[in-house]
Amino acid sequence: MTATHPSADEAIRYAGAVRDDPAGAVRHWKALSGRKAVGCFPLYLPEEILCAAGMLPVTLWGDEFPGAPPANVPPFLCSVVRGAFASIRGGRWDAIDAWAVPSTCDSIQNSVEVLKAGGEGRPLFPLVFPLSGDLPGAPEYLLDRIEAFAGWAEEVSGRAVSEGALEKAIAASNEDRRAFARLEERMAESPGSVTAVEFALLARAGSLVPKETHSAMLRAVVARGGSGERRPRARVFLAGMMAADGVAAALDGAGAAVVGNDLGRGRRYYEGLARESGDAAVALVRRHLSRMPCSTLHWAGDARIDSLFGRVAACGADRLLLLRIRQCEPEAGDEPDIAARARERGIPFLAVDADPGTRGADASLAVRVGAFVEMGE
Repeated sequence: MTATHPSADEAIRYAGAVRDDPAGAVRHWKALSGRKAVGCFPLYLPEEILCAAGMLPVTLWGDEFPGAPPANVPPFLCSVVRGAFASIRGGRWDAIDAWAVPSTCDSIQNSVEVLKAGGEGRPLFPLVFPLSGDLPGAPEYLLDRIEAFAGWAEEVSGRAVSEGALEKAIAASNEDRRAFARLEERMAESPGSVTAVEFALLARAGSLVPKETHSAMLRAVVARGGSGERRPRARVFLAGMMAADGVAAALDGAGAAVVGNDLGRGRRYYEGLARESGDAAVALVRRHLSRMPCSTLHWAGDARIDSLFGRVAACGADRLLLLRIRQCEPEAGDEPDIAARARERGIPFLAVDADPGTRGADASLAVRVGAFVEMGE
């Protein structure tokens, strides 16, 4: 997609093409730009640093190459990381020039050592976050780590991460976040105007294409007319890490509308603006330390649950669907509290597995989602 102002149909088609050939999209960008791409493990890397160095952040969620052989991946890793390693060791990400790994959870932290043990020779940067923003010295520590990340990015790219370049990257990322927020607002205000499959495609594309390109795609879909929309059978809020293709297809097939989310590859990835004035690196520190509660980053307790159900109420959802990732311990730890709070509030709740290793909805998933949508009709 090269148009600055694509149509909604063009934006969705391009998102589908990126989903079908993610490595090809990265190679295409590199051929056009002559620059490098950095593979990022989810979830909270300050990608603006990489953009300021002229590189493309490519965030891996483990479902880019479904069905890839396991390639001797350690069994203790979650299915997101297992899928990422299967594709890396299978040679699918040869277009990636370096790796950046945040310390968001045990599986992802272990990725650094697993990459090294597997003989990975490309440059690697582990970005270790403070366990809590409330700890003494946390802002100073994180600023030091972000400045070190910038130095590493300069070495990999051969380009300086200047204050001006970082300010420009922050502005582009903020515009992408605003565009995603407008998409979410439209989904809540006009249920069914964006299908679950379209939402999943658009959320995924933001991990794989330049911020400016993604912003244009989102604006096109938000501007699409809503005439002829049918009334959805249910207004569903999605919680968990990501909306896998099979789950999205099952929701659309059951006549449901997604009206809100706190997904890792969704609201949590796009949420929160960085200040566009003052010291740019400090702005990235402040954005990170003011993030919405997330158990993959630090223990959030009731704050995560309160935030989630506040958003469920705000977007008018009448059902809550938790998308589980196998062996994702932080999310699994939240599930009992989410289920209990849903029962207290009389909100129909269902947890299903969103396996990154598969694509398409199987019959049993479609039946479960269909019965969930029919509850309370």
